[in-house]
Amino acid sequence: MVPAWAESLGGVKGKHGLAMHGDLKYAPGFSHFDYVNPDAPKGGTVRLHSIGTFDNFNTFIIKGNGAAGTGFIYNSLMSGSADEAFSQYGELAELVFVPEDRSWVAFKLRKEAKWHDGRPVSVDDVIWSFNTLIEKGSPFYRFYYGSVAKVSKASKQIVRFDFKPGENRELP
Repeated sequence: MVPAWAESLGGVKGKHGLAMHGDLKYAPGFSHFDYVNPDAPKGGTVRLHSIGTFDNFNTFIIKGNGAAGTGFIYNSLMSGSADEAFSQYGELAELVFVPEDRSWVAFKLRKEAKWHDGRPVSVDDVIWSFNTLIEKGSPFYRFYYGSVAKVSKASKQIVRFDFKPGENRELP
């Protein structure tokens, strides 16, 4: 039996990552990147310096100076690996779906994706975050994601981004 959400994706198969050029280095289910030591000592204190000052923790807006390192507290649908160029792997997303014509992309959220308070990250959260970023974020994001025609809920766990016609190799 085919899940109902699969029909809305036109038979496109999900993958654990995307490579713009060539193949992905890491197979599905990999536990860590090669450059990460999963047995590294845990705990302690780290002190980082920053030149200048900050007046907000929101680095997504143009007003003010964001605190250095704030980007480390956010998760994304996908993340790049430091040992491959132009490859992305699911972070909040368990699977990514892209048709041959690259006219849309869909992400199936991991059941383990949680907010800081333990609540699950939902498709509605992703849609709200995207729309808020476009409407109230830095103009950079309106430009960068300007090729997104529509974001929609394909199922309880799948968010879909449809693109405007054109050739934007950055998306997805």
